[in-house]
Amino acid sequence: MLRTLVTSIMVATTVALLSGCATEKGSVSEKEHVIQLQWPAPPDPARYAYEITLRAAADIEKETEDQRLKRMLTGGSSSGEPLYKKPSAIAARKGRVYVADPPTASIVVFDAARRKTFRIGVREPNNSPRPVSLSVDDKSNVYVLDSKLKKVMVYDSLGLFQFSVGDPKAFAKPVGVAVSGDGQKIFIVDRGSIEEDDHKVIAYAPDGSELYRIGPRGHGEGQLNVPLAATVAPDGSLLVLDSGNFRIQSFDTEGRYRFSFGEAGAGLGQFSRPRSIATDREGKIFVSDASFNNVQIFDPTGRLLMWIGNSGLRNNPGEFGLLAGVAADETGRLYIADHFHNKVEVYRPVLTAEPGKTGK
Repeated sequence: MLRTLVTSIMVATTVALLSGCATEKGSVSEKEHVIQLQWPAPPDPARYAYEITLRAAADIEKETEDQRLKRMLTGGSSSGEPLYKKPSAIAARKGRVYVADPPTASIVVFDAARRKTFRIGVREPNNSPRPVSLSVDDKSNVYVLDSKLKKVMVYDSLGLFQFSVGDPKAFAKPVGVAVSGDGQKIFIVDRGSIEEDDHKVIAYAPDGSELYRIGPRGHGEGQLNVPLAATVAPDGSLLVLDSGNFRIQSFDTEGRYRFSFGEAGAGLGQFSRPRSIATDREGKIFVSDASFNNVQIFDPTGRLLMWIGNSGLRNNPGEFGLLAGVAADETGRLYIADHFHNKVEVYRPVLTAEPGKTGK
C-alpha cells in the first residue's frame, strides 16, 4: 500500500511551522501560505488526509525518516523525472495506480506493493495509441478507452492484452469507459457531435455484443448532453456525468433512469465544468470540476457531503490548476489528477470513532 500519512500530531506541527513565521508586527506575512493536508478544515473533523503525490518513480521508493519528514513538512513530491506528461485518467486497485497518458501513448503504472513503475498498452499490435479513460474490474483487469481506435482495450493487471470491445463505427467521439465489478458490462461514453443528437452511452458484453443504449441528446430524464464520463456504483447502477446538463444521472442495471442531481451554478452541490466521476466501496460519489478545481463528494442519493481542493498556482497539496480525472480504490483512497500542475494526488480516508468507541 501507499505510504501512510503521519499522524494528526505531525499535521498540527506542520501547520504550526508553516503559519508560525510572523512579521515584525506579529502578523503572518502575505508571503506565508498554510498548506491544508486534511479535509475538511478544522474545526470540522477530518474525513480525508493528503498522503502522497504520484509523479515520478521515486515517489513509491522506500524513504528514510528524514525524507519522509521533509516531504510532509513541505507537502511535496519526491524528486525525479515525471513519468507522464498529461495525466488524463486514473484507476486504482490492489496497490496499483494506473495513469492514462495520451502524449506518451501509454498507461503508467505505480506499483506500490512492489515499489516499481512500468507501462502498459505499449506492446504492438494490441497497443493503445491514445488512452483517454480507464476503469478496473474486481479481478483487476484494466479497461482502456482509446479515442483513436474508438474502442476499449482490456489488459490484465500487469498489462497482458486480453480482448477489445466496441464498434468504432458506432461512436462520434468516445471519451469515457466504465465497467461493472464482475466485468460483464462495459460502458462506453460518447460525447457525440456538436450538431448531431448522437450523445449516448452504449453497454457491451465482454463478447462485444451490444446490451443497450442510453440517450440520445436532450434535457429530459435519461437524455444526455455532452456526457463525459461514467462509473458503476457498488449496487451495479450506472452513474453518468451529463456535463452539458450540469447533472449526474443514475440508471439501473438494465439502463432505466432512476434519478439525477446537480445543476449549473457556483454554489455548493452545483457544477460549472464537471470533468470526471468515481464511486467508492460505500457508494459515495466523487465529481471533479475544472472550474472550481475541487472534487465534490456526495452520498449515494446525491446529497453533498464535503469537497476537497481549491484553485492554486503554488502546486501544494490540495491546490489545483486544471482538474481532470478522479478515481477511488477498494481501500477508500481517492486519486485526483491535475493537468496544470501535472500531478496525481492521493488522499486516504481518516478513520473516525463511532459513538461510545475510541477512534484508531
